[in-house]
Amino acid sequence: MYEERFIAFVDILGFGKLVEQSEITPDLPRAILDALISMHPTRIQSELVTTVNVELIPPEELEDVKEYARIASAAQQEIHPVNINYFSDSLVISALADDVIASQMVMDLLTKISAMMWMSHKLLLRGGVTVGKLIHIEGGPMFGPAMNRAYYLESKLANHPRLLIDKHCVDQYRKVKTFRLFESFIQRDGDFYYASLATSFKHILNDSSLVMAGEKVLRKFRESMLTAPIELEKLREIYKKDERVGPKYEWLANEFAARIPEVEPAYPCGDDET
Repeated sequence: MYEERFIAFVDILGFGKLVEQSEITPDLPRAILDALISMHPTRIQSELVTTVNVELIPPEELEDVKEYARIASAAQQEIHPVNINYFSDSLVISALADDVIASQMVMDLLTKISAMMWMSHKLLLRGGVTVGKLIHIEGGPMFGPAMNRAYYLESKLANHPRLLIDKHCVDQYRKVKTFRLFESFIQRDGDFYYASLATSFKHILNDSSLVMAGEKVLRKFRESMLTAPIELEKLREIYKKDERVGPKYEWLANEFAARIPEVEPAYPCGDDET
């Protein structure tokens, strides 16, 4: 009855503290609600599966293009389903291991969700990614050894704001040649691999489908990556008295210091502005 599936269990880092602060910070409940809505499966499937590069679309055509994108996303979901369940501040994404397009879409969505949550809400993710036996009915039951393992990776081993990935999961991904495009998204750490906000930006800027759209589309991601160390320092200052939180921002700041030099320089395309 179990299916072999790639699975990612993703959690918003520090969500509990945000909720506690929301009682005394007037604008915070709305910010939390907006962040959670952006993680809703219908939002992810309609906006992130088929991305609309609004920078390249004439305003008068934008709504029509978005509608075509929604239709394309629905068609892709029908042929290559990626299941998404959402509860509280957690997200589970999975796909059949023998569906190359759907299984690699799990990785693609992780890059986009990581970037989106930071760029829109300055929130960081922590998660676990593996492959194994799982039952995952979207909006319904979800259980299995792979679910237990992904949760264990996130809650017990990841430690930092990153997605910890089982080595055997990466080994299985690498059996398909097209996975080479996601090599920029992952880094080796001992017996595991991991992906971070910094590697998400690196992948988007170096190897994602957005690259051929040119700097007009990539600029916002490049600027967010370059300014992230400053934003992280601000957050670290806010939480400097918390011995558990400060080191997490420090780890990510070091991660950005390592990944920024690995990003390809801007490559203008078409009528991009210089």
